[in-house]
Amino acid sequence: MRWKIENISHCWWFKKGERFESPAFVADALEGTKWSLWLYSVEKTEDSDIGFYLKREEDCRGPDNFEVHFQLAFLGKDGSIAKERTAAKCKFMKNGTWGFKKFLELERVFVTERETFLPEDTLTVQCTIWTTDEKPEESKYLFATTAIKVKRRSFVWKIDKPSTLKSGIRNKFKDNLIDFDLVLNEAFDRLDINMTSFDETIKYISCNTSVIDSNGRKANYGKFLSSDLKKEELSFMLLFPEILIEDKSLYFPNDVLSLDFEFVLATVEHFGCRLKYPKLESGVVGKEKCRNTAVPIDDFKSLYNDAIFSDTEIRSSTKTFPAHKAILSARSPVFRNMFSHDMKEKNSGHVDITDFEDDTIHRMLLYIYADSLEGLQFESASKLYVAADKYEILSLKNRCSSFLKENLCPENACDVLVLADLHNDDDLKSSVQDYILRQRKEVFCSQEWRDFMRTHPKLAENLMYRKITNNMIYLPRKRKSE
Repeated sequence: MRWKIENISHCWWFKKGERFESPAFVADALEGTKWSLWLYSVEKTEDSDIGFYLKREEDCRGPDNFEVHFQLAFLGKDGSIAKERTAAKCKFMKNGTWGFKKFLELERVFVTERETFLPEDTLTVQCTIWTTDEKPEESKYLFATTAIKVKRRSFVWKIDKPSTLKSGIRNKFKDNLIDFDLVLNEAFDRLDINMTSFDETIKYISCNTSVIDSNGRKANYGKFLSSDLKKEELSFMLLFPEILIEDKSLYFPNDVLSLDFEFVLATVEHFGCRLKYPKLESGVVGKEKCRNTAVPIDDFKSLYNDAIFSDTEIRSSTKTFPAHKAILSARSPVFRNMFSHDMKEKNSGHVDITDFEDDTIHRMLLYIYADSLEGLQFESASKLYVAADKYEILSLKNRCSSFLKENLCPENACDVLVLADLHNDDDLKSSVQDYILRQRKEVFCSQEWRDFMRTHPKLAENLMYRKITNNMIYLPRKRKSE
């Protein structure tokens, strides 16, 4: 089995010791036994390792004790094996697990060898199972994909005249994804947050709570990370420090308390095992495959260009683009949500997109229909990246991100860093920071960097801190005798 995990940088709970499971797969050649793969982050004193395991499912055919050989591997950018370990003659009972607690260092995967293990922020792992004494030269693989998606919610709760309140106060925030029930006690030192999820794909959540002071600045007073929202309901409590009450002129301007909430919701979607990946594989393909795939791509492109049987429209401020609800829904969860629920886009026959230029909308639609990125330039890639993020077209966002990485220069690096930060893209942000530090002589002497320090001091400060800490990491340790 080959298993891809897309957008793994958003999988922050995995780095905190949680287990990550693949879709289950049935091996017909192995008496119909059923298996899955497990990844763990194993905490140690100084560093962390990734544990990699093969599990035999409980609802499984075959003998109670089934002996196999197996190889677990992480694949590199070109599909070759970058790291592998093999186990021989392992007897699996139903619900049994075998594997390697220290398969690979976490830092190698996510930091030092990121380009090898996480091309386009995707981790690909492989498991090969056999029962003969020698490993077969050729193996038949099943393929599965897991997509990590992040959805963000934020709101401000303003409490008027809190000094007159004799008891606690309650507020609710609700949308189509999650219901927040907030309770602040009368002493203003404790906040209870109860959450109910309406979307079964939401598995993990983090919450950052701040108080907005009289100067409009946010004072962070608590962060919560849930490692599991599978029970659909979750509660936690934040305690505010005494200074909140002591400095009322700062935190209660005009007798108003303003609480800012930022929630990050992580969804995990599995695309089950099949003989090939559910989307076209990137990379080098044979001529015959190119000829076979060109026909349907051209057909879909003509659907867009000729507006054949279109049933909706994308409207910008100056132009109308005929489109098809089914195709938009298949490529974008945001469009699918519009057309699946009782929203104005479903009933009006059009979708208004006024925050992007006509060229960006055209490029996005051309990619949706034909997987095409014709004549992409740095500016158009930056705008298309923003559109792809808004409409959650992950493959397009990754393609634009790769284009921006490959076309970095001292004149545009700061702009890309701001873009990555705005869209919480840790992979792109890390790549740009690495580039700036490698080219620091040219970048730090440029006018773009001077403007950047003035307009984004926090980002500049974080980058310089990274430069300092990187230098500290590689300082040679003195021997005890010295």
